[in-house]
Amino acid sequence: MVARDVVQEVIQSVPHGLFLMTAAHDEARSGILTTRVQVCSATPFLVVVSIPRGTSIEPLIRDSRSFGLSRIEKEDRLMMRRFDPTPRRGDDPFVAIPTSTAITGSPLVHRGLFYMDCELVGHIAPEADCRLYLGQVRATGLLENEPNVLPVHEIEVTAGDELGLISKA
Repeated sequence: MVARDVVQEVIQSVPHGLFLMTAAHDEARSGILTTRVQVCSATPFLVVVSIPRGTSIEPLIRDSRSFGLSRIEKEDRLMMRRFDPTPRRGDDPFVAIPTSTAITGSPLVHRGLFYMDCELVGHIAPEADCRLYLGQVRATGLLENEPNVLPVHEIEVTAGDELGLISKA
């Protein structure tokens, strides 16, 4: 049997970053911080995200069939205060934080390094402490110095375009 500290060391050795997963439905918005994001396909551009079960964002993802991902710096104290611990149902943690939407309507923060706007294509609820959400990236963009206008690069898969990137900025 493998010791728990060995398992934790291996998990921490896997490359990862800090992401803010967001969703909105009707007037409700929420977000959750996670380090469990993985690109799983380039064509089509698919990502999988793992978040804890029972969070306030899950009904919003289910109802909107979409979510946003923003890569956040670990040193961003404002984002850490707003989203750690996870906001309660009914709270709007985005108040006074510049956000925009791209294609799906999920809030995307301007404070990130880049974003991915995703359409939900599936989810898995394993016998574990998490749920996995699979999203097809519909728009993406690099963010520098908290832009006033979110750069939107819509993703379409067309013949002869291996990455499927068509800029509609």
